[in-house]
Amino acid sequence: MTVFPQIKPVEFERFFIGQNSLFVCCEGFEERSLSFVSKLDSKINFSKSFVITYLPEKKSRLQELLPLVKKHSKLSPQIISFHRFEPQDFENDLLSNKEAILDGIDEIIIDISVMSKLMIIILILWLSTFPGRIRIIYSEPMEYAPSTEQFEKLKLDSTNQGWLPSHGVHDVVRTTLTSSIVMQSAPSIVIAFASFNEQLLRALLSVVNPSHFFLINGVPPHLHWREEATQFINRALITEYPIENMLDEHGTLINKVSTLYYEETFEFLSKLYTKYCYSYRFIIAPTGSKLQALSCGLFKICCPDVHMEYPTPESLNFTGYSSPEIRETHEIIFENLSGILKKVSSEYNLNG
Repeated sequence: MTVFPQIKPVEFERFFIGQNSLFVCCEGFEERSLSFVSKLDSKINFSKSFVITYLPEKKSRLQELLPLVKKHSKLSPQIISFHRFEPQDFENDLLSNKEAILDGIDEIIIDISVMSKLMIIILILWLSTFPGRIRIIYSEPMEYAPSTEQFEKLKLDSTNQGWLPSHGVHDVVRTTLTSSIVMQSAPSIVIAFASFNEQLLRALLSVVNPSHFFLINGVPPHLHWREEATQFINRALITEYPIENMLDEHGTLINKVSTLYYEETFEFLSKLYTKYCYSYRFIIAPTGSKLQALSCGLFKICCPDVHMEYPTPESLNFTGYSSPEIRETHEIIFENLSGILKKVSSEYNLNG
């Protein structure tokens, strides 16, 4: 893929923004929610800033984050809420206030580091026609839960799941922007991403009941053991859908893409879409990494007939979810998102 801008490290000593900029970040509970904005040069000042808070309220870094954002904002940061179980309200607020929010703005900086995957997708769909620069920021931690030692214990005792990143399923949700009514009467093909919470996919499949189910495993660029771990967690689903989820000679799931390099996800989705879109309702569940979710949002812009379903975890594990140490702060700069996606659609034959 040559059209998409590459993900690259943020060069903080050379970091600059336009005069009319909007900064969007999320409070979260992880220490890395503070990482990007705390590293900015004192001369960096955003025209506007939005801090998104989570509902229901739980552990939060809001009181630490707000002063940091305020320090780099010409206007006081505005706080908006995202209800994990009722995301339509967040989307409605963005859509109804879009003109006022984006008035005079020519650059938007979005720190997705601690954002919900669905939140990331809603934001990128909301900005699908924004003509200016969109800069995506992602702070990659050194470690994620569980550790290798914790996972080895889990393999020996499957009931010991206290160190998994999330638990249970609250509901399978969707919003107006992520939905499509195209081919509702047709059989469905579902594409989802492996995680440490297999219950999410079980809940999804009970709602959708697809004819075909493709599970995409994630390949971390550094923590390679996690690829094997997520395949182990989801081994029963792979066995239940063996034709779609074939293994190589080493017993490794063939369907796999990087958790960081978002272009790989887009390319994988494109290949499946061009093969199945004329006969099946195409459904994506963005249950993988945050950069994979970004790619799902970009794909939805290119293919409006794609429908999304998002199984929401019942609860998150706040202890050791991610390490405070940051391996790298990444950025992706879209100079003209709609123009880029038109070229991408043409290159991957997504125009019908």
